[in-house]
Amino acid sequence: MRPLFSSSPRMTARSQGMWLSLASLCLLMAWGLWHSAWNKDILLAVHATDMGPAALWIFVTQWGDAALVLLLLLAVGRSSRRGAALALKGFLMGSVVSPLLKLWWSVPRPLAVLDVSLLNPMGNPPGSANAMPSGHALAASTLVCLIILMYPQLLRRKALLWPLILGGLVVAFSRVVVGAHWPADVLAGIGLGGWIAWLSLRLEWLWPWAPFLSTRSGNVLLLVLELGLSIYLVVNAPPENSARIAMGLVAVLGLLSAFSRYMDVRHQGLVK
Repeated sequence: MRPLFSSSPRMTARSQGMWLSLASLCLLMAWGLWHSAWNKDILLAVHATDMGPAALWIFVTQWGDAALVLLLLLAVGRSSRRGAALALKGFLMGSVVSPLLKLWWSVPRPLAVLDVSLLNPMGNPPGSANAMPSGHALAASTLVCLIILMYPQLLRRKALLWPLILGGLVVAFSRVVVGAHWPADVLAGIGLGGWIAWLSLRLEWLWPWAPFLSTRSGNVLLLVLELGLSIYLVVNAPPENSARIAMGLVAVLGLLSAFSRYMDVRHQGLVK
């Protein structure tokens, strides 16, 4: 059996077809849900239910932060030949697609149109426009999909695959729980994340970045990026303690990855 951390990001045409079908289904469901009364009904039902400690959901929802996701992907993708390239391309596409769609649709968030007494907001969810799609759900979906593309052997290891998928869905669902998004926003984010991950793979086949990122110069660039993201997460963490813990955990992981990368850079320099 091949080790998990030695596989290249290759998937069969059938797997890719199923992947895109599921992503497209999420987008269609999001469109249908947004045009139905269920969108509001599901949101109100969630907020009428005791969902547990607010600190837990505030902790969970941080894992959809775009900067956190990028740093996590860079660290997790260290053992994948194209991990850094897929992470960067996914992040760049998401950073463009999400804001443009938010401006285009300009969907108001729940707190902008509903009486706050009907909701149970947690943390400090935004109450302005630009709800559709959920950027956190998009980032969480992209995170899960890119990890699978980095290590496709996960598809044969259900004990690792299902917790990864479930974790991503919980992060996406947390946006409804904390009061930041409608259910349709989350479904749209999940579907877009699947498409962005697939496009990242296709672009890497057509226009590979991995060869440069594996060089000394490329590793220096990634080292600086990991250090910058680690500092950013610590400095810009939300005030809630649970949010700071989530950001701090990934920042520490990023620093460890940066140190490992620094040792690689030194080794490459000595070899040359």
